[in-house]
Amino acid sequence: MAYSKPANQAEIINEVNENDAFWFPVIAGVATREEMERATMKEVQILNEVASRKLELMRGDEIENE
Repeated sequence: MAYSKPANQAEIINEVNENDAFWFPVIAGVATREEMERATMKEVQILNEVASRKLELMRGDEIENE
């Protein structure tokens, strides 16, 4: 099995930051990577909103517009 050279940590952080709309729902546990890869732009936006609301609830914040 061939192993590639480990990536620079700063490069990894930059890649995650540049794709935060993709990773945020995955990190929040509301979608899998595979689901995000298949999602339409509207679905990505919805999943990001759901992830935001989940974190608000976990902090004990009230959800806006409710």
